[in-house]
Amino acid sequence: MIASVSLDGVPNVTELSIVHRIDDEHIALSRQFFNKTIANLQANPQGQLVVIDPQTGRQYRLDIEFLRTETEGPLFGKMSARLEAVASQVGMSKVFRLAAADICRVTECQQVPLDKDLVQPDRPQLDLTKADELSRCITSAATVDELVTNLLDSLAALFGYEHLFIMLVDETGERLYTVASRGYPESGVGSEVRIGDGILGVAAERRQTISLGNVQSDLGYSRTVRSRYEGTGTAEGIEREIELPGLPGVFSQHVVPIEARDELLGLLCAESETAGRFGYVDNFVFHLAAREIGLQLVLLRANAARLPQLTAQISPEVPAASAVATIRHYTADDSVFIDNEYLIKGVAGRVLWRLLQTYQEERRVDFTNKEIRLDPALELPDIKDNLEARLALLRRRLEDRCDFLRIGNTGRGRIRLEVGRELALREVRE
Repeated sequence: MIASVSLDGVPNVTELSIVHRIDDEHIALSRQFFNKTIANLQANPQGQLVVIDPQTGRQYRLDIEFLRTETEGPLFGKMSARLEAVASQVGMSKVFRLAAADICRVTECQQVPLDKDLVQPDRPQLDLTKADELSRCITSAATVDELVTNLLDSLAALFGYEHLFIMLVDETGERLYTVASRGYPESGVGSEVRIGDGILGVAAERRQTISLGNVQSDLGYSRTVRSRYEGTGTAEGIEREIELPGLPGVFSQHVVPIEARDELLGLLCAESETAGRFGYVDNFVFHLAAREIGLQLVLLRANAARLPQLTAQISPEVPAASAVATIRHYTADDSVFIDNEYLIKGVAGRVLWRLLQTYQEERRVDFTNKEIRLDPALELPDIKDNLEARLALLRRRLEDRCDFLRIGNTGRGRIRLEVGRELALREVRE
């Protein structure tokens, strides 16, 4: 809440979306609608606001002095991305936009008295030994599957992050898909988000870190604004609310873009049921991890292109007689269904179908990444080649949804298809 006073002594109190800490003496206030507040501050630059520590519930009263307004630049971009991310989540991205960031000097900060003591949580210090171990675990990965597994395991073991997932950009550059997760009842592997939609999509589109200390409060404020806006009888610009992916009842969310060589590769996402869970040290850790995984993804992509052609082996083994599994491939979107249950679609679905066809025709189970990449029937894109990532996604989807098909690594650039039932392949052209 911010309170301001006009020159003739009339007070005005309104809610704020974002109070951004710049340094020990300065903050930036988000401005969307409150024209009265800025008019007061421009005429009488003294104001007061109350902020709440999301982790403890402590309230602090800040006396401020208005200095200037910014409508562009890095600070404005960071605040705009955060506001737009939450607004997009509730379908208000076309209405709820940052007009300006008002820069203020904090002249005094006092804790609001309480009738009981609140325990201040420990603020963790950066352990460089753990940071070094995290970097070593990431850079030692020889495949994308090993890379994402090492990353999530290391973040959990070294820093105690319980809920994590990684999304990668698809071949079109328009969507993100979940390639790995940790700490959720269901893995969510294969779930997709359109770039530009919701908190995750905006973080990707703007290539900005989005950190929310109280997701429910942020969404609640935006929903209140939406409700008031709808109450005016004008629904222009209001879009559908996007279901929040990940942890039900999430309070803290930290989303960091994964980039390398000025290319967006994906997102690293952390969530917590504790408000204010992620601080400065956590932000450093996530950015370190995102940079390392981005560089490693580029390196793995380059190494895959240089691998020599290897001879795929023929397996004489045929699964023992068992119930026949019917696998359908729909050519319209390359979706694959196993016994009428959806498994996967897109490039990963196309690759799986090709492997299964080859298995049926030749009884081959060993393949090389290079032969898959060069197979003209697959029409894999030359640009943004992410075959390794799609194989990692496919491997995890099979582990989640199918008990008789597996894809394993047998060496650098080599995979093995493990089949536990007889197959009946059906292609559906639409």
